[in-house]
Amino acid sequence: MGGWRGVIVGVTWVLVVVESVWRSSAQHQFDLVHRYAHMEGSSARAGKDGGMSLDHYHTLRKHDQRRLRRMLPEVVSFPISGDNDIFAMGLYYTRISLGTPPQQFYVDVDTGSNVAWVKCAPCTGCEHSGDVPVPMSTFDPRKSTTKISISCTDAECGVLNKKLQCSPERLSCPYSLLYGDGSSTAGYYLNDVFTFNQVPSDNSTAKSGTARLVFGCGGTQTGSWSVDGLLGFGPTTVSLPNQLAQQNISVNIFAHCLQGDVSGRGSLVIGTIREPDLVYTPMVFGEDHYNVQLLNIGISGRNVTTPASFDLEYTGGVIIDSGTTLTYLVQPAYDEFRRGVIDAAPTAISQIGDNENNTRSCFIYADSIEGSFPNVTLYFAEGAIMTLSPKNYLYKQMLTSGLTAYCFSWLVSTSPPGYKTYTIFGDNVLKDKLIVYDNAVQPKRIGWKDFDCAQGISVSSTATSMPVTVMPSEAGPPGASNSGIKDHSNGALSPCWLFTVGITSLLFHRFL
Repeated sequence: MGGWRGVIVGVTWVLVVVESVWRSSAQHQFDLVHRYAHMEGSSARAGKDGGMSLDHYHTLRKHDQRRLRRMLPEVVSFPISGDNDIFAMGLYYTRISLGTPPQQFYVDVDTGSNVAWVKCAPCTGCEHSGDVPVPMSTFDPRKSTTKISISCTDAECGVLNKKLQCSPERLSCPYSLLYGDGSSTAGYYLNDVFTFNQVPSDNSTAKSGTARLVFGCGGTQTGSWSVDGLLGFGPTTVSLPNQLAQQNISVNIFAHCLQGDVSGRGSLVIGTIREPDLVYTPMVFGEDHYNVQLLNIGISGRNVTTPASFDLEYTGGVIIDSGTTLTYLVQPAYDEFRRGVIDAAPTAISQIGDNENNTRSCFIYADSIEGSFPNVTLYFAEGAIMTLSPKNYLYKQMLTSGLTAYCFSWLVSTSPPGYKTYTIFGDNVLKDKLIVYDNAVQPKRIGWKDFDCAQGISVSSTATSMPVTVMPSEAGPPGASNSGIKDHSNGALSPCWLFTVGITSLLFHRFL
């Protein structure tokens, strides 16, 4: 059984899509919510300054364990079984509308997935299970006047469904996804109207914008899905960014910036990113995920790992996935990294273990880690470098004794029998950086730079058209909207439409 090769990049946040048409600048608003924002140690709780609670840590670990099993390669067999565990899903969800008249749904947003799908009526196994406080809905195709069925004989079905048998007697093009954690969804593909909340850049009266979306209409589910479906941002032709690009609604480039401070805001934009000093590394060719190649990890100016630790042939490469909360390193890279940090620590530290299978490595330290502990350097293919600060690999934990501890948020990676072991960089690594996914060039590439996510991102429909600055959202829960776009065209009509997804102040949890 195969694994991934390279680095898989998975994301779930704020969206801005740029269209090259002569209209005034506008944005489409999505308000995203972090699943664990209510827990102590998240950006939404007053307890964040005291560090992450132990209950919060164990919740994130359980989420990651389920997430990593779910990220195993999708297969087409479909078991009528499953468990009831909410931690199979991504970290962030939003509200979307499908059909005419619009029917509303809460869905996970995930670059680790490609197919968009929602639960459809009639539905088996669609009962709500989980702690996401949103109402559950199922899409009823009979109530939509704009749906277009996709049959087995349609050429489009062959593109969408390369694995399942599609016999001529079947009326609809089927889909079936089985995730590595045992959860699954199955049904058939539909084409219908996808509605955005379009907010003009001058914050005048909101209106709706639409695009056609091919998505899975899932009538059978197993496992526990505590929202109505999933919106995939992966690199294949069925993902949302690719479908928008195929309709000439946007270019096939998007970027995100996750704000790591107390406010917990962030943004994701679709369009040509006009920020200077981005560093790029090529994606690994032929993968169904966003893969890049990591070569080495450096601490205090010296490499602490070897390229063999990340060999694509034996380890399955490295995954970057914001849907995973922490970071996981293969052996021996983890031991080398941990030893390198401790050797570079400013003073002798008193190490403590964890009561749960010693899965954490913590130590007593009363002072600030910024400026005291070393930065970590990640070396990627083609000379690309990413620098991380201590807050990207340590989090604060208050002990019952009143002492302050810091724990590694990088842990040992494991894999099921028959699968390659891989490294995964999670949400804690990606904050305070602008990350760009450029699928419009060959070879495709991923870029980044250190970035103040409270500032706007400069984006345009093409490399030569007039840019606009997309400001981070200060929206409330799903349904509210208060994002801002600053137009640099001096009041003239701008050749772009902007579809934005707003981040709520509750969106991102915090490690320190």
